[in-house]
Amino acid sequence: MNEHQRHVKARENILRGETPEKRIFVHMADLEEKKKREEEVRAERERVNERMDVLKEARTPWFCPKCNKIMKQRLDDKMYKLYNHCFDCQIKFENKLRIEDKYEDWEQKRVLNNQLSYIKDQIQSVEDWKDETDSSPTIFNQVGVKDVELVQEKWSNNREAIDKMSEEALGGLNKIKEEVEEKLNSFAI
Repeated sequence: MNEHQRHVKARENILRGETPEKRIFVHMADLEEKKKREEEVRAERERVNERMDVLKEARTPWFCPKCNKIMKQRLDDKMYKLYNHCFDCQIKFENKLRIEDKYEDWEQKRVLNNQLSYIKDQIQSVEDWKDETDSSPTIFNQVGVKDVELVQEKWSNNREAIDKMSEEALGGLNKIKEEVEEKLNSFAI
């Protein structure tokens, strides 16, 4: 007897005033599977929380940490990423520096810090280029239309010219770096 027939029979018994056949349902859960499922859910939550913690630093908060103003403008986002406060706080800070006649020094210091960062990046790229050219490159070419074969070419580097160019570049960049650091150390802000 299928489930539908059992329901029909139960309704007929109820209409006749009889008590229908009682059925007892027992629900059992596999405890090991339940624990395993809970551990999977917990592990997934931990992974999500780790990702959220990493991304939390990259997000702009709703309120400025200094003045608690709502940061909803595009300039607020930009200033928060640069200075960790809203655009209004940055305007107040720059205005204070102008009143104290320190704004030009602060601005020059920011420019010099940017120059120094760029020079360090260039020095690193020259050193990386020099390291990459330590070994001679091997080039693989595909030759043929019907019968395709792979031809290997071994190129040679002019090590002396590479060393000379890299030393000249590094010497010039280090000289500029020292000048910028000297200018930067002369500022009091």
